[in-house]
Amino acid sequence: MKPVNIPAFFHEVFGKRSTVLELALTLGFGVGMSAALLALTYSEWSGLVLWQLLAILLLALDIHGGVIANFTLSTNNHYQAHPVARLVFIAIHVQPVLLAAVLGEHFIPCLFVWGYTIVSSFIVNALLGHPAQRTIAAVFVCTGFAGLLLLFGSIPKLLLVMLFFYIFKVVFSFAVDHYARREH
Repeated sequence: MKPVNIPAFFHEVFGKRSTVLELALTLGFGVGMSAALLALTYSEWSGLVLWQLLAILLLALDIHGGVIANFTLSTNNHYQAHPVARLVFIAIHVQPVLLAAVLGEHFIPCLFVWGYTIVSSFIVNALLGHPAQRTIAAVFVCTGFAGLLLLFGSIPKLLLVMLFFYIFKVVFSFAVDHYARREH
């Protein structure tokens, strides 16, 4: 598939050159998953005021779209070429803290997920080039999922699903170099 140039403003999200298919999949999944999640959890957010709902929607789009964008060759290559930007990208991922602030509750589970995810991501990122990087990231993701369910499984499904995708997005989708050469 023919690559398309990405405007400089979007390099941090999509890299410099991507394909129409990858862009469509990223945007489609981001919008589709966010819409499905909000539709299926209506009773959990129907009492929110407009600014809260808009904030939740933007955070959902960012998390869900980022899960797929971070798997693309273009985004992967962009951050491989900019290792400091890679560290900054991990550090600025404070979506769980923002979710708790917007909702005005669930600070403990959100802080737990945020801290666990950031530490795990920095460890996985430090293993760039290590043959077990993906496996180690998978262990961190699965442990994070289990911890979230076992310790905080009673939080609203809207928040639970967003936190699951957040862990996966930052620890596995982003911190892993999915296109590194590996020996078989």
